[in-house]
Amino acid sequence: SADLKLLEEATISVCKSLVEKNPRTGNLGSLIKVFLSRTKELKISAECQNHLFIWQAHNALFIICCLLKVFISRMSEEELQIHFTYEEKA
Repeated sequence: SADLKLLEEATISVCKSLVEKNPRTGNLGSLIKVFLSRTKELKISAECQNHLFIWQAHNALFIICCLLKVFISRMSEEELQIHFTYEEKA
């Protein structure tokens, strides 16, 4: 859709920067780990009508989806693996 195309155009520089820096920083993997660790709280948040937490989880998932779309469309499987196997350096 037109909105998706506008979003991609507006975020391309951020995505390119993340693609370049992520193997050193591990930011995408960290975002995914935080999101997954917080998903257990979503049911409780929904029951308590904690709309702020639900909104934050929705936004995190949206960001992850957008970034993965860029990563998958622009990288080989080997390059993708590098982005998901970040190891902290001592």
